Amino acid sequence: MQVISIVQQKGGVGKTTLAINVAGALKQRGLSVMVVDADPQGSATAWAFPRKLGFEVKAELLANGTLSIWLRNILKQRADVILIDTPAGLSSVFRAAVDVADLVLIPCGPSSLDINAARTTLLNVVSALRSDARSRTQIAIVPTRVDVRTPEGQQITDELSALGENVSPPLSHDVYFVRAFTQGVSVTAAAPASNAAQEIKVLTDFLLESLAASGA
Repeated sequence: MQVISIVQQKGGVGKTTLAINVAGALKQRGLSVMVVDADPQGSATAWAFPRKLGFEVKAELLANGTLSIWLRNILKQRADVILIDTPAGLSSVFRAAVDVADLVLIPCGPSSLDINAARTTLLNVVSALRSDARSRTQIAIVPTRVDVRTPEGQQITDELSALGENVSPPLSHDVYFVRAFTQGVSVTAAAPASNAAQEIKVLTDFLLESLAASGA
């Protein structure tokens, strides 16, 4: 089993969009997947409500018990890949999700607020991983809601690369991501020929390579 944790101090950067759509792409490649919705806001759970995703989204909130129970409930699941959709902030759920991850994703939009939050998040991720000298956890920053027609969209990859970690292929601010949520499916199922679906496929290739590098 491999664990991908999606974390960011700031909300509204596309954590749930990333979790559901990458899970959908992995499912299409024949892997068993599960999304753990650790966010009290419940966006991933709402996405899964029509029961069309083809994989399980399991709500697992820290408020339901102690941190050790939360971790045990995640690690006992049977899936090739588990994606953890975490709430905004740097709480104990953030630390636990980082500790258990083979790959940590930090989604980041093009605004200066998003980039500053990504920087703070990254510093906390690196600090958490340093406490375990044996950790081979990989880190990747994922540009989200990118509009390459704008200066911000054209510069975001370079700005994020300056933070010193791997930067993944970007995701655009594509309407098909919104439509996929409305339909209760992943974008590769909702619009397989769309630019959004192609972006998810390219990103998923990158993430699988990152997981391989972790030795998980």
